[in-house]
Amino acid sequence: MFDGRNWILKKIGVIALIAALVIIAAAALFISTKFDIMTQISLGRQPAWGVPESSASAITSLPPSMEGINAHPEAVGTGADPEIVTLGPKEGGCIGCPPYSDKTSLDFEVDHGTPVLAPVDMVLIGFSNRNAEYRVRSDGEIQSPYDDLELVFESASPDWPGMIIGVYHLQSSPLLMGQGLDQGCDRVEEWEGASQMQGYLLSTIDTFVFREVGDFDSCEALMRRLVRRGEVIGYAGSVGDHSMAAFKFKVSHTEKNPMARFGNPYLHWVQPSSFFYWKCYSPDADFPAGVLAYPFPCEDYELPAEQYDVNFKYAPTQD
Repeated sequence: MFDGRNWILKKIGVIALIAALVIIAAAALFISTKFDIMTQISLGRQPAWGVPESSASAITSLPPSMEGINAHPEAVGTGADPEIVTLGPKEGGCIGCPPYSDKTSLDFEVDHGTPVLAPVDMVLIGFSNRNAEYRVRSDGEIQSPYDDLELVFESASPDWPGMIIGVYHLQSSPLLMGQGLDQGCDRVEEWEGASQMQGYLLSTIDTFVFREVGDFDSCEALMRRLVRRGEVIGYAGSVGDHSMAAFKFKVSHTEKNPMARFGNPYLHWVQPSSFFYWKCYSPDADFPAGVLAYPFPCEDYELPAEQYDVNFKYAPTQD
């Protein structure tokens, strides 16, 4: 005999089960989406607001005072390849110093071992240790030493949300606690690329390349460590007889990068020497939007004596 009451109860049970599954799935999707959004925000992948749409350069007008601005042209070396610059002025760097194809950075010509400073408040998000005793070029030239430690940072400045800063051709960094102390994070004999790699790195065209290579734990990188403008992030290295520190910047903008294939399409390579204004750091210096600190000590600014030592290390925990 057909039992209508049991049939109705079973139907209600099935409907309730389906409803519960739908709720669980929706909750999981919400949590996953929220986590993904928060992860992207923490890595600077979201479209940023802060670069004026009306201007192709960093700011819409000159700084209130040009005193000390761009005052060290002798330190500005070869700039980025204009073919990959997709925001702001394309030309820059020293006159008569053409960049090689796909060059992303501006070379600051400083002596070997010069402390390299943070141009803006920023957080360490990746590194690649490629230091070697020597490198043999394709034409047979031997470059010795070959300093090529690279650090990647995310801007912590409200003036530059989402901006990514890379610096390379460093010989050492106080943010890598194990470098120079742990043989696992020492330089190799011949350059063959990265010996250790951790976190996020900038590729030539796209936004990020995430890698973990080699015994990266031996470097004891202070990942997510905040460094303030003017603080030491590393020490200038050498490629043979050429000493320098190379800086590259990807700036967030409301317009999409037409060259981006994957990652954050709102990040653009800029020409550092002409996109930003530069001035020397001092504790009382004023830095309007668009003005970055030269990444080396200049004028009367002196670091603590121990920070001129290329083996200087920060404490593992922030003050």
